Amino acid sequence: MKAGRRIVHAAMPVMLATACAVGLAGCRNPAQSTLPPTAITRPAEPLPPLPKGDVYADETVASSDALIEPGDTLDVTIRRGAGEEKFSAAVRESGTVSLSFVEVAVAGMTVAQAEARIQESVTPYMRQPRVQVQLKKKALRVKRVFVFGDVKKPGMIPMSRNMTVIQALAMAENYNETALLEEIRIIRGGDLQRPKILTADLARLYTYGDFSRNLPLEENDIVFVPREHLGDAAEAAKKIMPIVQTAITPFYPAFIIPAFFPGAVVR
Repeated sequence: MKAGRRIVHAAMPVMLATACAVGLAGCRNPAQSTLPPTAITRPAEPLPPLPKGDVYADETVASSDALIEPGDTLDVTIRRGAGEEKFSAAVRESGTVSLSFVEVAVAGMTVAQAEARIQESVTPYMRQPRVQVQLKKKALRVKRVFVFGDVKKPGMIPMSRNMTVIQALAMAENYNETALLEEIRIIRGGDLQRPKILTADLARLYTYGDFSRNLPLEENDIVFVPREHLGDAAEAAKKIMPIVQTAITPFYPAFIIPAFFPGAVVR
């Protein structure tokens, strides 16, 4: 009996040291970087901007900022006076579209820009032409945002029009109980070299009904939900308990059996 207690007392410092080491490792806020500021990507290594989609997830028509690409089809209506002419043509690999008597370069433009370019190109042949363009995409790409951190289903989220932070979290199957809702970070900017960092505070919304910090999202926004330190400690406890349990289980009988059976001898 005494030998068993001596073993436990000798093992306790090792167990506590192990628990503290695992606990300290688990209590770091995942939203806090351990890298110094000098570790930021150097300007000499620019990151390419994220590509943009053509449609919102809840719509089927290409948005006004969708870009014309080779393989897309343009339905062009040119009005002059009381008459009008209609053309339907595919955008060639060269980026041009053929409208009967003119070739117009439209690749990389929005619909509004293509209308202006076509109107400029046909003006020498027509008096006061008015141009209308309808874009039919070869393959529609859905706009998206990204949700990471302490949520149940992190990853890419199809973006609906007028999406907010709370809607994005709902698409990620909501946040975990350990989420720090006061300090949700939004990394904005298609150019990842110069992002803009915003903070959303959903705790105010849930506590006071204050929607002012439920920020509207833009395409390619990255939403990060950090974990509160208490939550990190809980995760650390999950790592610590199996270690402690494994260490002390062999000595349970030395303490428990004599308590219930005073006459018993533990060998």
